[in-house]
Amino acid sequence: MLDSSIYFVATHYKISIADVNAMSPEVFEQSFVWASAAKQIEGEEIESATKDMKSGSDVASSKGADEAFPYE
Repeated sequence: MLDSSIYFVATHYKISIADVNAMSPEVFEQSFVWASAAKQIEGEEIESATKDMKSGSDVASSKGADEAFPYE
């Protein structure tokens, strides 16, 4: 096992490096795959949210265009 992959699994599951080292190769491999998939999904969700923020698609005013907000 590579040190970086051990660290990745440990930090993803919030367990110690000793706990990761104690895993069987099969359990470690499955844990690594699941952690990698979760990280990819998280990245896709962040990218989607960033696109929404940039386009302004999920931010809408409750006032009409001609009404000023009280603090303006």
